[in-house]
Amino acid sequence: MEMIDEERKWHLVRNDNGEWISDENVVFLIKEEAMSLQVKARLAGKRLSIQHGYDGELWCYKHEKKTIKI
Repeated sequence: MEMIDEERKWHLVRNDNGEWISDENVVFLIKEEAMSLQVKARLAGKRLSIQHGYDGELWCYKHEKKTIKI
């Protein structure tokens, strides 16, 4: 039986607390989208934590975005 090993390429982002998160669990946003999502989250009574990347990019967790009905 042959086994084929796939090379796993890790892409990580750092959250505002300094923890490393896999980019599979985040959604990158533009500034206007981040502001719109924050408003929608507040109106829905949900939590959305917008994170800031080292080069000024904005992102949020996928699971938080999914809870907000758009």
